[in-house]
Amino acid sequence: MVKTLVFGQVREDIIEENTLGVLNKLTEISGISEVIVALFGHQIKDEWISELGKHGASRVVSVKAPELEVYLSRPYVKAMLEVIEKTEPKLVIAAGTVYGEDLIPRLAVHHGVSCAQRINDITIVGDELHFHTPVRDDQAMKVTRIEGAIKFATSRSGAFFVNENPTGGSPNVESFDVSFSEEDMLVKHIEIKKAERTVNLKDAKVIVAGGRGVGGKEQFQIIRELAEILGGEIGATRACTDVHWIEETYEIGQTGQSVSPDIYIAAGISGAPQHVSGIKAKTLIAINTDEGAAIFNFADYGIVGDLHVILPILKQKLQG
Repeated sequence: MVKTLVFGQVREDIIEENTLGVLNKLTEISGISEVIVALFGHQIKDEWISELGKHGASRVVSVKAPELEVYLSRPYVKAMLEVIEKTEPKLVIAAGTVYGEDLIPRLAVHHGVSCAQRINDITIVGDELHFHTPVRDDQAMKVTRIEGAIKFATSRSGAFFVNENPTGGSPNVESFDVSFSEEDMLVKHIEIKKAERTVNLKDAKVIVAGGRGVGGKEQFQIIRELAEILGGEIGATRACTDVHWIEETYEIGQTGQSVSPDIYIAAGISGAPQHVSGIKAKTLIAINTDEGAAIFNFADYGIVGDLHVILPILKQKLQG
């Protein structure tokens, strides 16, 4: 049986969604004996612990310290190493966010082993953990087995869906104290400056995305209008951002953002592997004039036709 330690990430005062997805995935795997979450911060809120329990955490290890108010590599690595020593997990995993991808490889190096990064599945074969990672533009799957008593991994962003109706209970809570030296705090946090406009497509529930078939910068207006009506976000392929029809921050795919919305409307998108590799949607609706377009192979619903005819009709119907 595999005891697992999850790095509990908090973003903008709530548990990060991809962390909840990791917890939900672990509860589905036969052979996972216990799911422990390491939760750090200057203050730890009861609602965070409750949310973690609902999504599958059986135990939460809380470490409170002013040095842990924001993520910094050295103090977080030190705190995680002490939690690992106390809890003795066989698997340490984090969601593949900026923080998770920084933390987990450092922990692995400390233990003298490698780590599996951006995985989208875990299986247990006999007594061995196998980590599955998409490669070759998602056209193949690499299966990795890691040596060492403790295995380290990060999940691919959006790889695991969050259970909308979690049924977990209240986790046991333990509090640990960790002391930090001046050497641990060589890097100082000064301030956080937010960009005037940020595009976080990873959390979008609805995305209306346009491809080369949109036809130009001005023609993207219908994409924006439909997304606004649906309460969603807009997205684009690299072909559109390369010619500056839309800002690069909206790019979805191998060189852009990975997304996992409930609904993804692909308008004028051919379905190149570089784009679809970044999509894990519950429902994908494709609109394209070419009935042989590859995007239809990935679509739950397909419409063969001109997006500039279909989207205005859809917009009108939604507006009543």
